Amino acid sequence: MDTSIVQQPTGDGFDTLYSTEYQQTYHSKRGALIEAEYVFFNGTGVKQRLIEGLSARILEIGFGTGLNFWLTAYHSRLTNTLLHYVALEKNLLPAEVLTQLNHGALFEGIAEIRQAFLDWRTSLSHPVPDKMLRWDFSDAVRLELILGDATQVEIPQRGYHAVYHDAFSPNVNPELWAPDFFARLYAVMSPGGKLATYSARGLVRRNMQAAGFYVQKLPGPPGKREMIVGTHQTSFSTQYVLR
Repeated sequence: MDTSIVQQPTGDGFDTLYSTEYQQTYHSKRGALIEAEYVFFNGTGVKQRLIEGLSARILEIGFGTGLNFWLTAYHSRLTNTLLHYVALEKNLLPAEVLTQLNHGALFEGIAEIRQAFLDWRTSLSHPVPDKMLRWDFSDAVRLELILGDATQVEIPQRGYHAVYHDAFSPNVNPELWAPDFFARLYAVMSPGGKLATYSARGLVRRNMQAAGFYVQKLPGPPGKREMIVGTHQTSFSTQYVLR
């Protein structure tokens, strides 16, 4: 395993990784799956969209271990809905690191998606040759990985229904919590789209408001008092479809 990251269990039994570069874990120590479900999948309204049979266009800031993607893709298949998932990632983890994690045991059906991704990831040369990678699990589940510094890469215009803001904390990754970065995210979202994050800091709330979001503090997942959800408030005329 890469010596810059260390595997750790979390409170709900599912593994996370500890980054020695950022000195933080990739997921909540209280529970990796609990955080993925409560903050991102439920907090952005994606779960409800899929239950209602609606397609979902999602932007994730920090693909990391892929946990948020596995969870969302599983429910997309379960509800027979279209999923277009775009993730920004500075350091794409190698397949051998991801293989050590027990995320394939999340739900019956996730293991198949995850293994197919790991096989594809293994096939890529090192270093990864492209800045934008596309992986289609099926006609209904598409993943685009945009590699590089999130503040510098071009974010595809998709009219996202949801943004999973899962970057390392403002203490160590402040540029991804700044007003100008939130404004970039706001500009590529659909009206009514929601951005959810595990952070509840006043600075984050104010920076999101400065970017145009209607911001709410909501009860957080177990072990965390609050979290933040921002809603896109302006009109957005262009329609996007899964191609």
